[in-house]
Amino acid sequence: MPPALYDVILTGQIVAGHDPKTVIASLARLMKRDAKIVFDLLQRDGQIIKRQVDAHTGQAFLKALKKVGVVSRLVPAQPASVGKPAKVIGAVPVDDGDRALRTIAPPLQPADVAYAPIQANRISGAPGGLDVNRIDTPPIRFEALALLCVHQADDADNVFILIFRLGQKRPYLCDANRIIFSDFPGTKATSVNASLRHFVRFAGRHHPALYLDPPTAEFLQGRPPAVLEIDLVRFTTTMAKALASAEDAPSSQQALDP
Repeated sequence: MPPALYDVILTGQIVAGHDPKTVIASLARLMKRDAKIVFDLLQRDGQIIKRQVDAHTGQAFLKALKKVGVVSRLVPAQPASVGKPAKVIGAVPVDDGDRALRTIAPPLQPADVAYAPIQANRISGAPGGLDVNRIDTPPIRFEALALLCVHQADDADNVFILIFRLGQKRPYLCDANRIIFSDFPGTKATSVNASLRHFVRFAGRHHPALYLDPPTAEFLQGRPPAVLEIDLVRFTTTMAKALASAEDAPSSQQALDP
């Protein structure tokens, strides 16, 4: 039997007697993250900062976090979905109405460069959709979108979005700071993360059949962007193949609907 695995999560609390500013600075150094991002992480109970570690490694994380003044805990990791068919595991509200976006969690696939992301120069508005501002790509209508994924890179502080298009292997990759939020009414907010949430909701209102991956659904509900802990091309391969399978099999697509 394989060893039990755990996720390391923050409780949002600071160890008694520690100065909050010092704790944030120390945790930022420990995680190699900007202090503003660390402050955001500490605002929510249940933020996962390390996934699927064994008990010994998990306890080492708890000890290191406690040393800098952060209260954390271990929770059983969700079982891996490898070997199971892609499926919708839930839905997240788009707004205060009844519409919801579906979340899909396919099994991991080996990386294939044929599914490597294409860099978008920036994302701006276009009639009925968006423009990735590449000379080889015309504007994309919202109903042609298949999946949006918002993540944070593991080795940097930047937040990015992956835009998967129906019938296309390679998604578009764009740094969140290069989205012209003012082109999408009602999406520009006081922070990039807040603007990005509004942008995803905006796309979902225009195309309710849009998919999200589970970390993006959590982001939409207020959590910070999750760090993408697997190889980017492996991730895009996995998601694109799951979408292609759904498109090729209408009966399977119907089974995916909540």
